Amino acid sequence: MRGKLSLKIVLMLQLVFGAALIMTALLNYFKFEKAVTNVIASRFVVTVNGLQGDVENAMNLGLSLGELRDLQQLIEREGRSDDQILSIEIADTSGTILFSTDKARIDTPLPEDWLRTMTRSEGGIWQQTYKDNPVLGATLRNTFGQVAGGVMISYAKSAIAGRTAAVRPGIVGAALVAIIACSLLTVIAVWLVFRNIIAGFRAGETYVAAALAEGDTNKAPKPTGALGNDIVAIVETLRGADQELKQAAEKA
Repeated sequence: MRGKLSLKIVLMLQLVFGAALIMTALLNYFKFEKAVTNVIASRFVVTVNGLQGDVENAMNLGLSLGELRDLQQLIEREGRSDDQILSIEIADTSGTILFSTDKARIDTPLPEDWLRTMTRSEGGIWQQTYKDNPVLGATLRNTFGQVAGGVMISYAKSAIAGRTAAVRPGIVGAALVAIIACSLLTVIAVWLVFRNIIAGFRAGETYVAAALAEGDTNKAPKPTGALGNDIVAIVETLRGADQELKQAAEKA
């Protein structure tokens, strides 16, 4: 019984601590993944902002977005500068793609949610997804501050997955080591806490068995401590009650 109780306590504590360690490892992993995502995204934000500035400066010369034919060469050069860039596109206010590193998408419409985000943006970088890959975009404005279109960069999701996969074995290994160490410490802690209690139960059990077998509690070794005193008091009470019952039976 005592062994089962100790085992249950150890298993319960290991379950609680193990769950806490696993949750901590997962939170750290997701925190790292978010940090990597932000770092990689910041790299492409710089590219988007640069393209936005170049296009808007060109439009300030009095040319419309469709007339800036040099933009095709500009985005192709930017696309070749980073192998993680999947595509760079520039679209007008109607959502028609005017320039793209993917020639097949030229003159095709943007997704409705992209167009809605582009036309309603009040500035800054907005985000979308395309074929499960992240997309960063910036709204283009003419000299009068009116929306003239947008520039968008789609980059590979594998750039994030590759870096997070590199640290995943380390996080899993650290979590396993922590769980094993916690399990060992739990066993030791439970043993240290319960050894005195278990020793008291054993001494009490020995005292009760000896007292009942010998019929004289004075001959049996008495357990010590608060628990031992309670056991001795209970045995003495039982012995006294037994003597009174015997005396009453003899008088009858």
